[in-house]
Amino acid sequence: MKDSVDALIAGRFQTVIYDLDGTLIDSAKDMQVAVSNVLADHGLPAVTEDDVRIFMGQGSKVTMGKAFAKYGKALDDAALTAVTREFVRYYEADPISNTVAFDGVIDVVARFASLGLRQGVCTNKFEKPSRMILEHLKLMPPIADVAGADTFPVRKPDPRHILMLVERMGGDPKSTVMIGDSIHDVEAAHGAGLPAVLVSWGYTVKPASELGAEAVIEKFGMLPGALGQLAS
Repeated sequence: MKDSVDALIAGRFQTVIYDLDGTLIDSAKDMQVAVSNVLADHGLPAVTEDDVRIFMGQGSKVTMGKAFAKYGKALDDAALTAVTREFVRYYEADPISNTVAFDGVIDVVARFASLGLRQGVCTNKFEKPSRMILEHLKLMPPIADVAGADTFPVRKPDPRHILMLVERMGGDPKSTVMIGDSIHDVEAAHGAGLPAVLVSWGYTVKPASELGAEAVIEKFGMLPGALGQLAS
């Protein structure tokens, strides 16, 4: 059964692109620490991990804007840029202490590597901490490349974020699939002409089942089966 699924996957897909936060990794605690440090510097209370899971997904600037808005603080663009720089300094100092891969991720990534699939990450987190985390978790390699919020002039939900990464990896969009957790992943994937598979546990307020993906998985170990279904 495993061999037949693998044959279907390898016959249809050459490149797998993953979102990072909420898809491959649970990074909410380390994000919560960094966000709360910035808030404390401005005399505001900490946020919770649950807050951060809701705030994440559109990049650090949006996350910080939502964090300050929680306490009734509306920041203009200059102030928001400044606090985002503060957040990045805190976060890049330690993005790994409390961050873990979700169950099944390491095994599935290794399985896809054994099939010769290209694997990359397309995330609205900055590239430097993304690489630090993937290397720490021993996911890079086999994940070969990362496009962060600061890698190209665009970012998700702009489909060019994915397309530029796929091109840089030497892949073909026609044989690529996007794995994510949010509407931004679906919009970027569909805009790029790719199918999207969502995880059910990600950082999104609206349930993954309502976001228009071709498949939703309840465990990461279900991903090969989902890709096999898409390929059949």
